Amino acid sequence: MSILNEIYKTEGRLNRLRYLKYMILLAIVAGVSTFVTSSMATFLTGNPTGTLVNLVTGIWALVAGTGNVMLMIRRLHDLDKSGWFALVAFIPLVGMIFSIYLFCAKGVEGWNKYGADPLAEEY
Repeated sequence: MSILNEIYKTEGRLNRLRYLKYMILLAIVAGVSTFVTSSMATFLTGNPTGTLVNLVTGIWALVAGTGNVMLMIRRLHDLDKSGWFALVAFIPLVGMIFSIYLFCAKGVEGWNKYGADPLAEEY
């Protein structure tokens, strides 16, 4: 299964370690793509904060933001909670605390209504 299929799906459950790995991966790709785009725009136009950089950064924010929400939904499924709770992440300050909770909370052991325990499937 490709990494994009792993990130951009909402079915199933996601344990803490994989959640952390995918979130770090998205952050690294965002940083590198923004750096490369800014460098190219600076070289071509002499303006590192121009329209091209803002456009690519905005598109990447939508792509990465969508991936982040989908990862949150699967993480919430591991906690036996509805994916709609991911909307809490958009509330200032509360969202930050909620994100820390998602990184720290232990998932439900065994099966739940969202599928098998992701730790039972790992080798």
